[in-house]
Amino acid sequence: MKIAILSSNSSLLLKQTAEQMGHQVTVINPMKCYMVLSPNVKGFDKLHYHDMSDKPELIKRDAFDICINRIGSHVTHAVNVLTFMKENLNIKTVVTPSGILTAADKGKTLQKLSVAGVRIPKTILCEKPVHVDWIVKQLGTENLIIKTLRGSQGKTVAICDSKVSANSVLGFVYNAGLHVLIEEFIEAGSTDYRVIVIGGKVVNVMKRSSTKKTDFRANLSQGGTGELATLSKEDEEIAVKAAAAIGLEGLSGVDLMKDTKEGRTYAIEVNSNMGQGIIELTGINHYEFLVKYCEELTGKPVTRSFKPGTRCTDPLKLKEWRRLIRMDEVEARVIEEQHQMMRDQINGWKNY
Repeated sequence: MKIAILSSNSSLLLKQTAEQMGHQVTVINPMKCYMVLSPNVKGFDKLHYHDMSDKPELIKRDAFDICINRIGSHVTHAVNVLTFMKENLNIKTVVTPSGILTAADKGKTLQKLSVAGVRIPKTILCEKPVHVDWIVKQLGTENLIIKTLRGSQGKTVAICDSKVSANSVLGFVYNAGLHVLIEEFIEAGSTDYRVIVIGGKVVNVMKRSSTKKTDFRANLSQGGTGELATLSKEDEEIAVKAAAAIGLEGLSGVDLMKDTKEGRTYAIEVNSNMGQGIIELTGINHYEFLVKYCEELTGKPVTRSFKPGTRCTDPLKLKEWRRLIRMDEVEARVIEEQHQMMRDQINGWKNY
């Protein structure tokens, strides 16, 4: 099977896993792709890719059997490339491009989940949050969570525990022109669950807990801890249903939260490009499930017996996984810093 990984970093662990399972792998940075469109009715649309070369190379229709998305920043262009591969070149994809766009917007995600009947925190979406008393009354609590519609790793999340703080934060949001959603606060003991769904099945679960008494966020990137966990059948069904509602049942990370008072489970978020920290913390390389799912989609399995999902306890192997994951993280940070420098430069030109 010929696999394309659409990613701005090297996706080292995923690439290594697929190659060890007997497949050919090419990592394509969508930011280095040219899509050539033609008005010809017979179609002369072409996709070119450049990587350390003067001349972009043509990606032929039969170059790949399937494309795995690892799209992080610059979602719009990257999804356009994925859409081109799927629709113009007829290459199979693990998820729908529209699902990635939906997951990139927390407001759209929650709307989709609500329509699908997945339990979510009571939420208000608005352009100008000026009626604070009314918002508090609608949500039924003065404890509010405020999130920007785009953002990850818990970096753009705030909590308000009174009308005074709500007035203050929402006033700042209004004046800054930020687009946010406002949620009721779910008391979950500063813990949540990251659930990996692949091919409509739960394949890896991590319980995340905040290590800071002054912080409610359990994200690993915010100093939280993680450990292997299991879910009830009902909670697994919630995670799978949430992934399907967004169009990401092929590959997604669903965040669940359990109310400590009433024991209810809520879907908080669905991620199309989840972090890899769960792999080293649980010892389960869910990329093995992902590659097997690709084999099912393409009908091109490798002829050998292989059972994914075995928990790794070998310290040397875990150390190697950690090394590959850290290399990807460093590369991603460098790329984002370069993009930020470009954005700052462009903004400087605009203000000149």
